[in-house]
Amino acid sequence: MSSYYCVPGDRLCPADSARPGPGTYEKQGCIFASIAGSIKLNLSENELGAVSHNKNTSNNEKPIITVVREEHQLAVPTVGLLAYCKITHVSPRFVRCNMFAINNQPLKSICHGMIKREAIDSNNKDTVECSQKFRPDDIVIARIISLGDSNSYLLSTAEPELGVVAARTSTGETLVPVACCKMRCPKTNIIESRKVAKIQNDFIEETER
Repeated sequence: MSSYYCVPGDRLCPADSARPGPGTYEKQGCIFASIAGSIKLNLSENELGAVSHNKNTSNNEKPIITVVREEHQLAVPTVGLLAYCKITHVSPRFVRCNMFAINNQPLKSICHGMIKREAIDSNNKDTVECSQKFRPDDIVIARIISLGDSNSYLLSTAEPELGVVAARTSTGETLVPVACCKMRCPKTNIIESRKVAKIQNDFIEETER
């Protein structure tokens, strides 16, 4: 049995390679993760690849792919650690989000976070426009800088390595990072503004060749 870690929205495999199980959903011919956790398969990658090439394979013969939260690995939000978040609301002064994993370990339940305007970007932080850095449903890596109040943790994406790691257009197309502040729709070539995490620089350089 294979096991890999994923976060919500990760593409797991083509829909003709497996059947979606708990913690996953099917959309546009692919199976995606709906929760953070470990991917579980009944077949190895080689066997799964063989199934995907067999057009006559019946649905019952396909492996079931699931995403499972592992209780012993559950994390606790702590100042200084990195959080995986999904943006839920963008206003002129701050951004709200839901944290679902800490340092690549899933949380037992969703925790609320807030990124204030001055904590979004270290450049021109007093003139940052939140809507030009994040959009609802973006997946972001941020650092926990304060436990805040009972309603939310205070987060920061001011470091170059932090920011958006996954985003989609309003029509559901996956955006590709092309610069530290831009992402492009590969279908329409429309550019959207984002505070892109520097960890994607290798991918940015590859797309510019």
